[in-house]
Amino acid sequence: MKVWDCLPREVSDKLRNLSDLREIRIRDGRCAWVNIGDKWYAVGKNGLERRGIGGMILGEVCDDIVRAACNNSVYAYEKMLAKGFFSLEDGVRVGVCGSVAGSTEAVFRKYTSLCFRIPHRVNLVDSDAMEQCLRGNVAVIGPPGSGKTTFLRDLSVKLSRQFNVLVLDERGELFYDDDKANIGNCDVIKWCGKDYGFVVGIRSMSPHWIVCDELTTDDSRDVCMAIDSGVNVACSVHGKDIADFADKFDLLQHFSTAVILNKTDMKPKIVPLNRPNNAEKYEYT
Repeated sequence: MKVWDCLPREVSDKLRNLSDLREIRIRDGRCAWVNIGDKWYAVGKNGLERRGIGGMILGEVCDDIVRAACNNSVYAYEKMLAKGFFSLEDGVRVGVCGSVAGSTEAVFRKYTSLCFRIPHRVNLVDSDAMEQCLRGNVAVIGPPGSGKTTFLRDLSVKLSRQFNVLVLDERGELFYDDDKANIGNCDVIKWCGKDYGFVVGIRSMSPHWIVCDELTTDDSRDVCMAIDSGVNVACSVHGKDIADFADKFDLLQHFSTAVILNKTDMKPKIVPLNRPNNAEKYEYT
C-alpha cells in the first residue's frame, strides 16, 4: 500500500503533485495539515490554507486509514504498531497515536492521530563531504525530520560505487523499492533488527561498510563489534550536535566524521573528528 492509496480522497487529490512535501498530519475530527518546505498549511476544500482558516474538517478517519494502509491485516503489523509506527511500501513512515489497550503493551484500541513522513531522494553528499566521509566511520546527527535518512540513502549509493556496502534497513525506509538505479550496488537486509543484521551481515556478506538508521544505546555493542572487525559504520542518531552524540553513546572516539543536520534548511554540516582517546575530553566547537 502506498500513501496516496490509503489517505482520504479529498486529501490525496490535493497533495499528490506537490513538491517538497515533507509531512502529512491527520487527526480525527480536525483538518489535515501538511509540511511543505518546512512551512505548515491546512488542507482546505479549495487547496492549501496558510493560516488554517478554511481548513476542511475530517471525520473519524484514522482507524480506516490504518486498516487500509495495512491491507486490512492490522495483526500483520502489530510489532511495528506497538512501537508507534509502521512503514508503507513507498517508504513513508506512519507514526500513530491514540488510545492504548493497556499500560504494559502498546496495543491500540483506537487510532486518533497519524503522522506521515514523506521520504525524498536528494543529492546531499557532494564531493567534499564524500572525501571526508571516506576517512572512516560517520555519525549523522540531527532532530527528527532533519534529513538523516535522506543523507544516509545518498551516502550509501555513492559509497557502493567503490565498496561493498551492506544496508540494515530496519523499517524499510532507506531503500523502499527495488529499483536498481536507486539502490546502486548496495546489499540490503530489510525488516531485521540491528542485532541480527550486524552479526549475520558481517559473516555472510563481508562488507566494507555497514549503514544503518537511528542508532540506539542498545546498538552500541554491535557497532563496536563491527568496527573491531574492520568494517566501517555510517549511522544516524537523534540529537542536535556532537555533544548530544557523546552524551548518549560511548562511541565518539571511534568516529572520524560527524554530519550535523537541522530541520530549517536540511543542509549538512560536515565536521571532521580527531578521534580522541577520551571522548569526554573532546572540545566541541
